[in-house]
Amino acid sequence: MNTKYMPDYELQTWAYHLTLCCPYDLGHLSPDDRRYNIYVATLIPKLSIDEDSVQLFEDYIRFDVIVGTGEHTTRETLDVSVFPSVIPGFDHRKFEFDYEKPRKAMVFTGWEKGVIELSLLQVYREHSKYYLNTEILYIGQAFGENGEPLPAEELMSDPTLQKLEADILREYPEKDLTLLLLEFKSQLLEEIDSEDEELVQLQEVTKNPPPGLNNQILDATEAALINYFKPEYNKKLNDDFPNVEDHRLRYRSATVQIHPDIMGLKLFSKEKTYLSNERIVSSLSESNS
Repeated sequence: MNTKYMPDYELQTWAYHLTLCCPYDLGHLSPDDRRYNIYVATLIPKLSIDEDSVQLFEDYIRFDVIVGTGEHTTRETLDVSVFPSVIPGFDHRKFEFDYEKPRKAMVFTGWEKGVIELSLLQVYREHSKYYLNTEILYIGQAFGENGEPLPAEELMSDPTLQKLEADILREYPEKDLTLLLLEFKSQLLEEIDSEDEELVQLQEVTKNPPPGLNNQILDATEAALINYFKPEYNKKLNDDFPNVEDHRLRYRSATVQIHPDIMGLKLFSKEKTYLSNERIVSSLSESNS
């Protein structure tokens, strides 16, 4: 493949799938939510339920969620149907409700087919009318030493995450640690002439990159995110980009988009607040020269 085109092209990566969960929910992720290649350790306001506010009605359960602690506590009333509309006619008054504080799990018993558990974080994120303040502390890639995908259950074995979790318990008792799991996909930004066979091939390779190239594309994505947010627990990649070059492909820059709005999240770090649909543009030309 002729490399004369390479410096003229810009790589775009975007978060194709997003999941926000608590560390103790990692072992219970759905197959879709296990599709991630970058993870972000974040802080959110501590969430809890006012158990005295719980009311069971025929079509839904009503309860108050307490957001935060101390002077900045807010409260929001949510009406939640435990079953979707595909199971009409179920009477929620038949449930017995319990809230397990350590796991922040809403537990419903009394259904003939078994116990139902809902994560308070997921329920609040899906039903709240407010954006959830989500502070970024650390960004990492979810790959093992040999490039294999890292199982969700092993994420918290990262020494940085373990230190971060200990620090949060000590320094931020009013906050909860959460993990934002992101699946990124990529493409070239420029329009490709369909008659140019080499560039069509380049576009296809970028959309469906082989493992080696995919890891290097993720290196560029991770570096762009770290350089933008500058999370306090990331000590590397704050100044230099990795060399993104494989299959004789080179890019002049990388553009990254996250789309947290679809999750109801307001993403920020101590250095930067991410605006809706903002493009994070980072030049790779100097590191690849």
